[in-house]
Amino acid sequence: MDRRGLIILVVLASVAGMAVYLAVWPHELGHAAAAWLQGCKADGWRTGTRWYLWGSQGGDIDFGCLARRGRGALALTALAGIAVNLVQIGLASLLGAWWRPAIGPRRTWWLAATLLWALANYAEAFSYLVLNSLWLKSDMAGVVASTVTSRWIWFTAGILAAGLIARGLLPMIKKTADALAGAGGSVRFWMGFFILYTAGVGLAAAVNRGILG
Repeated sequence: MDRRGLIILVVLASVAGMAVYLAVWPHELGHAAAAWLQGCKADGWRTGTRWYLWGSQGGDIDFGCLARRGRGALALTALAGIAVNLVQIGLASLLGAWWRPAIGPRRTWWLAATLLWALANYAEAFSYLVLNSLWLKSDMAGVVASTVTSRWIWFTAGILAAGLIARGLLPMIKKTADALAGAGGSVRFWMGFFILYTAGVGLAAAVNRGILG
């Protein structure tokens, strides 16, 4: 990779960090808002999201209150974060206007930024549904208990959903890699960058919940 490619990599790594924050904070906001709407949190906007993200949670949620409201309340609050992530994947495609041709350097940067945001949301959502169903921790432990559904059903559903959404994201990954390769680096390198980024974020999120949740 030449000097220009290295500069692009550094800039994209910074954007990637911001994209992860913009996936994690709304995820926790989803938990907070769901609990607040059910009268089990004092406010719907305050979360326990930390600037370094590790150990972030939905804030001061009264889980005893949720339990008194029933299993549905617990399940809804636990799944709200994943729902927000899935919505944001769709929102990224709309804001990025992914259906338009990638023309010009500004367009390429915007495509890369919205793709990184979508991939961060993808990793956050499916680290729950897949990895934390397999390694039953954090919210998925609550989801399994409150829905009285086997972890393996959630795991299988997560695998299927992850595969379908990945198939939908793959053309945009290829399109963005092609555009970046014109500025520096190879298509193969940028494809690998996006895939490793997604895997790294998902694994880190699952380990975080596994250790702390």
